[in-house]
Amino acid sequence: MAKEHKCINCERDLVLQNGVWLCLQCNSDEIPSLQVLIDDQAPDDYVFIECPGATLYQPGTNNVIAGVKFIDNEDPFKGYKIIGEPVFAPTHRKKRLIKRDALGKIRRCQGCQDYTVRMRRKEGADFFIPSPKHPNRKKLKSVTHTTYEP
Repeated sequence: MAKEHKCINCERDLVLQNGVWLCLQCNSDEIPSLQVLIDDQAPDDYVFIECPGATLYQPGTNNVIAGVKFIDNEDPFKGYKIIGEPVFAPTHRKKRLIKRDALGKIRRCQGCQDYTVRMRRKEGADFFIPSPKHPNRKKLKSVTHTTYEP
């Protein structure tokens, strides 16, 4: 007996569209505009890049101790190698959609880029960043990386 797929909200049957089970009643009509994320087909002025992960540097130097080391810092298309083990930020995304104009400038997902910059600061992983969204928050939040893709 085949398993029936039901919507958790309205209990109606789900429809399989491009490998994704959708409830036509609960989802908006904008689902076709999200198709770019499902099919990995970017519009003409955008392109997908794959994130290799973050880079951890030895404190006070430019020596890579773990993560991604680009062969040529000026040209990301020359490739990279993994030093030690791969390092991924907690908010790592395997693919990122960027403008074609920024293709040579952006190398990682936003989470891994932020993590690389954060770990280069002298304060390390645990430091306070003021937030306009939460002005009264003063507690430091620990950040830990993973060596596998979340």
